[in-house]
Amino acid sequence: MPEIRQLTEDDFKESLELSQYAFQYKVPESDLPKRKEGFKKHEVWGEFDQGRLTSKLHILSLQVFLGEQPISMGGIAGVATWPEYRRNGSVSRLINQSLQSMKDKGQSISFLHPFDFHFYRRFGWEFCFSQKKVTVEKKDLHFMKAAPGKVSRITDELTPVYEMYESFTKKYNGMLKRDLSWWQQSIVSPEYQFVIYTNEAGTPTGYLLFKNAEKLLDVQEFVYLDEEARRGLWNFICQHDSMVDKVELVLTEDDQLPFLLRNPKVKIEIVPYFMARIVDAKAFLSQYPFLHQEGELVLHIKDEQAEWNCTSLKLSNGEISEASSGEQGLTLDIQSLTAVLLRAQKAQFLHEVGSIQGNLKDIQLLSESVPNRNTSLVDFF
Repeated sequence: MPEIRQLTEDDFKESLELSQYAFQYKVPESDLPKRKEGFKKHEVWGEFDQGRLTSKLHILSLQVFLGEQPISMGGIAGVATWPEYRRNGSVSRLINQSLQSMKDKGQSISFLHPFDFHFYRRFGWEFCFSQKKVTVEKKDLHFMKAAPGKVSRITDELTPVYEMYESFTKKYNGMLKRDLSWWQQSIVSPEYQFVIYTNEAGTPTGYLLFKNAEKLLDVQEFVYLDEEARRGLWNFICQHDSMVDKVELVLTEDDQLPFLLRNPKVKIEIVPYFMARIVDAKAFLSQYPFLHQEGELVLHIKDEQAEWNCTSLKLSNGEISEASSGEQGLTLDIQSLTAVLLRAQKAQFLHEVGSIQGNLKDIQLLSESVPNRNTSLVDFF
């Protein structure tokens, strides 16, 4: 009979061996202490057969923003199984364990980067985040109107970057709240540089995280707090026209940079990226910053994996309470609820395709209760 338990520091070597095999990489000996420290920060669940680790799953304790409001999020990562133990339900059992654990820890929502979207949809996660990747050839690097501030390179004191990132996140649902450890371990790299744009008043209002190598300017983060900063940073990018053949930028999905270019006919890719899942519906709705609307709305929620979410909840003046299953309202599964509240999809669309059942008046009320913010996630785990 398989045993499921939480891994300890003593299981690090066995866990790493499985990761290296499943994801086909090799950790240099010099990096093992750093890897072990990272492992100790994760909550790792594994299934064992006669004492041997057969599959595992990591939960990262993180926070994400819903606009101004940070909430606890469980990030699923490192899901792996030895080939000889695949397709026997072990990952399903670990996912169910992870849902219970995240609920117990107050992580009311979970994100993951899927190897297969359909696979994780079976467990209640839904496609909610995309990235926009834009490639601009050298011939299309035309300057915008000059910005009066200045661009400067920074290497040591990154506090302005941290602060600008956090200000930028407030426009979106889903952006990671980065602590210093996350910046140092996941963002800052010897290969990439930071430049910041500072306005005439001396206030930093934008930054780039980029690498210039092999005739390519690779921009991983393009953050601006106003249009002046966007122009200033774009013009800095254009100053590389004698050094590069093209520029590749990773942008938020709603970024309108291509519209502002002299030639908008550039390569644009919208790449499906991350999935999300409400872990605890009542807790999440109680934390959610609903817009206050007149009238009451009842949500009849279905969840095939987390029985505690199979419930009826009433929204009234931004407050959540329990409702009767017989009351009129909207019927929807946990995926649709997640997509609507993160605003990855509109309630009207999900109603049209049959994912939400109910009358149009209630659909309109739900739509008007959700703040008008797009989804975005620029991190990876």
